[in-house]
Amino acid sequence: MLSDENLQRYAKGLYALGFLLMLVPAIDILLRVFPPQFGQLQWRFAAVGLALGNVGTVLLGLGLTGLVAAICGHRAALRVLGFVALILAIVLLAVLVLFALDAVQIRQMAAANFKRQILTSSLGAAFAGTMGMIALFLMGRGALSASKSTRLPERRVKTAPSPLVVAGSGAGDAL
Repeated sequence: MLSDENLQRYAKGLYALGFLLMLVPAIDILLRVFPPQFGQLQWRFAAVGLALGNVGTVLLGLGLTGLVAAICGHRAALRVLGFVALILAIVLLAVLVLFALDAVQIRQMAAANFKRQILTSSLGAAFAGTMGMIALFLMGRGALSASKSTRLPERRVKTAPSPLVVAGSGAGDAL
């Protein structure tokens, strides 16, 4: 078993891994969908589908970063992560609604032999996004509640037990 101090030293080293798990997919997605073409339905559908496919890795990075902050007692970092997670959950909800509308339009425009593929990929991306939104909400709520200042109970100093004294006024005492 590691001491608390050694555990915190190791955990602090995992901050970089958490940030990489969030940053690498984000950069990869941005490079793949560059230049942005928000006005084109096909581009939006592909870009959002790609982003939703990577939501698990980003969540893993965010969760690891929050765990490190909790282990190390970094309340400010937990608070920031909590707000970021809640904001991302709200943004993801809006993105999911717009993605569903785009998916319906793309499916209507597609040739008959591609409709099933579009439906299954859309459902998979929507499932990943919905689970990600729920996870973000729960992580955000948990991080904010964990970041609140709590008073630790005072430690009581153990003293030697007092000797046990038994006294009684039984019938055998009156001789």
